[in-house]
Amino acid sequence: MDTMTITINLPEDVGTALVDKAKKSGRESAEYAEYIITREVNRPSLDEILAPIREGFKKSGMTESELENLIDREIKTMRAEKRVKDVLENA
Repeated sequence: MDTMTITINLPEDVGTALVDKAKKSGRESAEYAEYIITREVNRPSLDEILAPIREGFKKSGMTESELENLIDREIKTMRAEKRVKDVLENA
């Protein structure tokens, strides 16, 4: 497997956090940084995840604006439900 070597400069607090998290995961700092970067690079974007859903809605006749409004409403509803749950759990 071909590899790429990079050098990055991290603020001291970020470097310290990286070392701490690496230790907790049982990895060396460089190995943990590679893991984080690889995971992030391979993670699909929200647009990539939603592409098939958007396509299905287009086929249904729903406009992009209607879909975006529906998604926004659902996100707001989920956040409101979480706030209520958090309040009830902390009461």
